Amino acid sequence: MYFMAGYGNVLIARCVEKNNLLPVFFCSDIFLKGAPERGEKDLHWTQAVLLPVVGALIGWLTNWLAVRLIFRPYKPIHLFGYTIQGVVPKRRGELARLIGKVIEEQLLPKEQLLNYFRSEQLNEDLIRSVDTAVRTRVMDRLPGWMPLSLRRVISDALAEQVKRELPPLVNELLNRFGEKLKVDFCLSKVVEEQVNSFSLEQLEKIITSVASRELKHIEILGGFLGFVIGLLQVGIFWLYR
Repeated sequence: MYFMAGYGNVLIARCVEKNNLLPVFFCSDIFLKGAPERGEKDLHWTQAVLLPVVGALIGWLTNWLAVRLIFRPYKPIHLFGYTIQGVVPKRRGELARLIGKVIEEQLLPKEQLLNYFRSEQLNEDLIRSVDTAVRTRVMDRLPGWMPLSLRRVISDALAEQVKRELPPLVNELLNRFGEKLKVDFCLSKVVEEQVNSFSLEQLEKIITSVASRELKHIEILGGFLGFVIGLLQVGIFWLYR
């Protein structure tokens, strides 16, 4: 230490003689603060930039892979004692059964369907359509030699008769249809069979077409979180260096 101090004084004296003061400030800074220890390290700017960038890349890639693993691989792959298969292909039957159950019990229950068929608006539309069809068919089927006024009287009489007889007939048919629907028709089973009939490629296209934006947001969120974690690592290093 004494040798370094003596050598430093000689160096400062020579710099002063040559009117070169920059090394004087450098040397005085070293002797005032002390030389940096051999084990001390500073974070380079490239490391400070790479940590958030690499973190964002890892976060995005991880979420991108997680989204792909929802559908792929279609067939199970056995690797080191583990079975790798997409969530949708692996649980396709359970997924189809749950979709059918939700549709039948919550979205389209049988009572709601029957109430729709029994609604006044639907009955009025049905009677109006039948009335128009009867008038048109009778006018077309009656022979042309009959006077037009007579054909209109006949068509109007038949249409009025149908309008009187149709509502009770429709109600009776709906009651029979309702009993048949409750006993024999199972909407959940129909939906389950329909979903199972789709190929895995079709299921993937259907799901991605519905939730493509949300799946893309998951990938972007992974990259953003990775970037934030990288920034936190840089901040923690600067605080505890």
